[in-house]
Amino acid sequence: MVEVAWQEDNDGLIWSLHCSGHAGFDHDLDLVCAAVSALTGALGLGFSRVLTLPVELQAGDGSFLLQLHPRQPDHAEFNSAQVLLRTTVLALSEMIQHYPGFIRRKPGEESPYE
Repeated sequence: MVEVAWQEDNDGLIWSLHCSGHAGFDHDLDLVCAAVSALTGALGLGFSRVLTLPVELQAGDGSFLLQLHPRQPDHAEFNSAQVLLRTTVLALSEMIQHYPGFIRRKPGEESPYE
């Protein structure tokens, strides 16, 4: 099971995204894992090679973490960062709805602001 967690504040700003695990959709061709990897990989590239906004970024086998720093809303690329994060979260939310046995929002990791 892929578990996804993100932190969002009262203003709708996303501050972190964490994905972990493996879906086990199909042992030979795991489309759910591949889709999550493609989404988080593209997000990581956007932050590491396109934007200059400093973030904590960790990626490994079955794990992805992106964390913004709390003092960044004044950074020139903060809004662009939010577009990338919001798009990724929307795509992951769609996957959660369509593949409920393979990907879910991690229990207990819901935003304290929701």
